[in-house]
Amino acid sequence: MIIHEEVKEVVDRFRMMFLNDMRGCVFRKDVTVGLTDNRQLGPFHEGDHADLPNWIIEMLLKHNLVDIVPEDAFDSLRRVENLYLAEEKVPHKLQSFHPHLYAALSRKLLRLQSDKTSLDPRSYDEIDKLKRVIPFLLESRLSKILRTAKSGAYIEMRKQMANEERWLCEELANLLSQWRDDVMA
Repeated sequence: MIIHEEVKEVVDRFRMMFLNDMRGCVFRKDVTVGLTDNRQLGPFHEGDHADLPNWIIEMLLKHNLVDIVPEDAFDSLRRVENLYLAEEKVPHKLQSFHPHLYAALSRKLLRLQSDKTSLDPRSYDEIDKLKRVIPFLLESRLSKILRTAKSGAYIEMRKQMANEERWLCEELANLLSQWRDDVMA
């Protein structure tokens, strides 16, 4: 009997990887970041660019102190909508996704929803749109991941998948391979 990892544990691990990954940001104001171990990052001045771990960027975003640089804003609503449109336009081709896309989207939704008392109408709109497009994107990707796992093309396609998709595809490919071997034995 094979004991598979719990999906939640795997997804949580990918979220932790995202939080520790670096991303670029631009400071909106002058700031020095104090860490809990009495270290400081900075000082940073308005307009400064820095590559910081996502967990620090999330703190800074919460207080409107930074913007994510456009090339690293892979979790923006516009990019997610464009990814979905590209997926729908080419139903048999797996588009390239950033490895941390799902973790970033999950954290972004969490951040946007964390303080509903101060949300402006644009934030509510962004939350609603993300909540509508993400399930469609997942379903579109899922059928392609299933085909990839079934065909055995996992190794060639893995660079185009988000971390969670890679894990799922590998699990499915292994399960299907084992099933084929056992049925044919």
